[in-house]
Amino acid sequence: MTWKCPVCGYENLDDALFCIQCGTKKPDNIQQLTVPQQVTEQSSQSANQTTQAPKEQSIQQPTILESQSAQANNDQNQSSQQGTLQATQATASQSLQSVQNAQQVLQTQASTGKYYIIFIATPVSALNKSKLPLDFDVFESISIGRSPENVIVIPDPEISRRHAIISLEKDKLYIEDLNSTNGTYIYDGKIFQPIKGKQEIRPGSIIKLGSNTMLKIVIE
Repeated sequence: MTWKCPVCGYENLDDALFCIQCGTKKPDNIQQLTVPQQVTEQSSQSANQTTQAPKEQSIQQPTILESQSAQANNDQNQSSQQGTLQATQATASQSLQSVQNAQQVLQTQASTGKYYIIFIATPVSALNKSKLPLDFDVFESISIGRSPENVIVIPDPEISRRHAIISLEKDKLYIEDLNSTNGTYIYDGKIFQPIKGKQEIRPGSIIKLGSNTMLKIVIE
């Protein structure tokens, strides 16, 4: 069961309370979508018809002809099984290669891309939908809080003066809650889980600071 986000149109799991794409809360009266199951009956019947040999009429033949026919059928079955096995192995090899290529692309992006914060929701209307760079070339770590001494200042009363800090260590991004009053949370696809101490975050992660401010981490 899935439900479609009314803001960005992303289809989320039914038990997700927030949209994993934009962070919008799931409406109470949203129409649930069901994914139809594919009907495989026809293909199954076709496969059965292909593998099942037609019944032959019972005709008495010499023993030597029956032996030759059985041997020919065995050879044909073995050849068919070998062909199927080779096709399966080729498909598996292509799938593995695709996964490896995707991993290499992600690793390249992580090492060469630049991280940004996108404000999904905040009481400060001027910040909503805005995008701020995480410039680790200038700052060793990016502090977030209500106080002007932070790198990223968010004048939200639910956010502490020094609320959290984001750092980049060996091409991995981490966020650490600085014992804030209202906490720092990360969305796990269903609910926001509290962050205790330092925790790794990946591109696409949705972070909530306090009760009202939600951010999304992206890389470009």
